[in-house]
Amino acid sequence: MSDTDSDTASSIGSIVEDASEPDTTSFKDLFSDRQFSRVADLIAHNKSENGFDLTATIKDFGPDADELTIIKLINYLRLEAQKGKDPKTIKVTLDDLISDKYLQPVLEDDALLFELGDLMPDSDTKAIDYNDFEAALHKDMPEDFSKIKLTNDRDQDYFESYKGNSIHREMVEDRVRTEGYRDFIEKNAEVFAGKTVLDVGCGTGILSLFCARADAKKVFAVDNSGIVTRAKEIVAKNGYTDRIEVIQGRVEDFNTQRLIGNQKVDIIISEWMGYGLLFEGMLDSVLRARDMYLKPDGIMVPSHCNIRLAPISDNEWIADSTGASFWKNIYGFDFSPMIPGGLLNTHEIGIFDVPEKALCGSATSHLLEMKSVNVQDLSFTVPLKITLDRDITSLHAIAIWFDTIFVHANSSQDVNSLDAVEWGKSGIPGLGFSTGPAGTPTHWHQAVLLLDGDIAEKQGCKKGSVLEGTLRYAKEKGDDRGITVTVEWKGEGGVEGRVVRSMA
Repeated sequence: MSDTDSDTASSIGSIVEDASEPDTTSFKDLFSDRQFSRVADLIAHNKSENGFDLTATIKDFGPDADELTIIKLINYLRLEAQKGKDPKTIKVTLDDLISDKYLQPVLEDDALLFELGDLMPDSDTKAIDYNDFEAALHKDMPEDFSKIKLTNDRDQDYFESYKGNSIHREMVEDRVRTEGYRDFIEKNAEVFAGKTVLDVGCGTGILSLFCARADAKKVFAVDNSGIVTRAKEIVAKNGYTDRIEVIQGRVEDFNTQRLIGNQKVDIIISEWMGYGLLFEGMLDSVLRARDMYLKPDGIMVPSHCNIRLAPISDNEWIADSTGASFWKNIYGFDFSPMIPGGLLNTHEIGIFDVPEKALCGSATSHLLEMKSVNVQDLSFTVPLKITLDRDITSLHAIAIWFDTIFVHANSSQDVNSLDAVEWGKSGIPGLGFSTGPAGTPTHWHQAVLLLDGDIAEKQGCKKGSVLEGTLRYAKEKGDDRGITVTVEWKGEGGVEGRVVRSMA
């Protein structure tokens, strides 16, 4: 899409209006060029003439089928039709629809994707459109599935939290974060020049502006939060409306797809990282955007993220962080029952700037490559090895942070060599940044898992001791934005431990 085309054809109002005119809507058959005015007629035709029972196929998916499953199914069947597959031989399971590439419409303006009500398992239900279906889904949800409904509320709260100014000021003022992206873009301007870029979760648009200043041909800046109103004003104020198109909506939404069009982008850029890297679940959307929009030889920015971990042994810091040093003596009274309610507790993951002196060793890391990782890979269990660098009488907590890495096809840097001390302290300008205790503090701080007291006191070890075990990240059931982290280990002399903490 040229800039001229974008300027004349990207009005959200006109697109939505054209898409919702009932008098002109027709539905293309799944396996032929025939058009139907009603979805029910299309379903009946495919069952009687093509030998494919769409309703039965969806029912066989069971309760795990949702609106995204139906969208994937439609696109999957259209792709099979393009291959010339006989409808009578097509058998589809949920495993066939795992890939998010099936969220990308096969047909431009596929009206069937906007009438999901007729395709859901309860075929006696009145036909409704996509947005009405989502509302009905939650309204009719049985009580024992109430936690699924909370996910929708959580999403709404999440996007609302990014509507105001303060959170965006905090992020822009985080120089490690903002200048890390800026340095990569400016030091690699030739990578961006003349290219089409998709900025997922653009916020105020700062990354989009960096890309445009580096002479990107077109930047699609997408955010589902109300902050896009300010982003549009900022883009206009700085004279980049000819190259930056700000879109409000989820990157997976059909209206977003309509505005971006069928073209693929050269680069996807996003500041998606959350506490402990994966809290907030925004990476899910970035990976779906990758599967839907990125060219096969396209670039993901950042290209890699590395989850790092270290043990903590520091009585004084722990007492201050849990509040124990405060509550133990309140005007001569013992208020220690207040300690479990502190910011650092044994129920949930705490967020702190951990002093480097509190660390008592190092550990292996877990590298995620954005070009190849899948949503399913974001729940994982990996081997862990912790090496202590001093004698300790107790192990109080585990600190987790991440490194953000920017490399591309022509980079000379080997990602696997980024374990040097210099990287851990400050990152390398233009190559990425670290959010660890050794570097400049960031708005991500570090995630801290406090051990139960009885376990902590059994962890006496000598310098050089090695603890081996596992690190596990798991998404909270019914809440894609929350995570549960489990760390387990064993060492010589009967030393062993386990800590499980959640962030929701």
